[in-house]
Amino acid sequence: MKIARLLSSGAAACLLVTGVYAAEKVVSEESLGLRKVEIYTEDTAVPNGTNYHTEAPGTSKKFDRAYENAPPMIPHDITDFLPIDKKNNACLGCHMPEVAGDMGATPIPKSHFTNFRPAVEVDADGNFKSESNDQIIKKDLKDKLYEGRYNCSQCHAPQTQGNLAVGNTFKPLYPNVKGQKHKNRSYLLDELDVGVKVGNGL
Repeated sequence: MKIARLLSSGAAACLLVTGVYAAEKVVSEESLGLRKVEIYTEDTAVPNGTNYHTEAPGTSKKFDRAYENAPPMIPHDITDFLPIDKKNNACLGCHMPEVAGDMGATPIPKSHFTNFRPAVEVDADGNFKSESNDQIIKKDLKDKLYEGRYNCSQCHAPQTQGNLAVGNTFKPLYPNVKGQKHKNRSYLLDELDVGVKVGNGL
């Protein structure tokens, strides 16, 4: 009986000490998140902002692609190039294949001069019929840029330089020899129908 009382008294003392200690170690809600400010309003939240590269085109260093055939990041200032539309695209002045070499720019790949959309017809019931359902259509437009590719910044973007709240530990993986040789070059057109061939048993 005495042992039970001693254990009970000891447990009570531990709870009392723990409670006092916990009361002293209050964790504020502001300290829980990454931004360290009041969490019920955006008024005090201040983003880090962006710090894009300001080097002029032709003077910057290219970024390695994030993965095979990834759209390359833009390493130079694009302030004066935006907005891009079908009638005004300053990117073409340096990146068209016939001038890219002289300009020190990445040439627009062959895939951007290819139309992948199948020709469609409408049947008597108003339903669309495509010319092919089991293979990828590749229509070479020669030296004419496909109209659906005019908005370069839809896929290509400048890289901001700043302190990340959470560090990026991603490492690009190039699983085959061809990919390792083309870390800064696209060969998407050659590989585009690999999944289609596998999926259709071709």
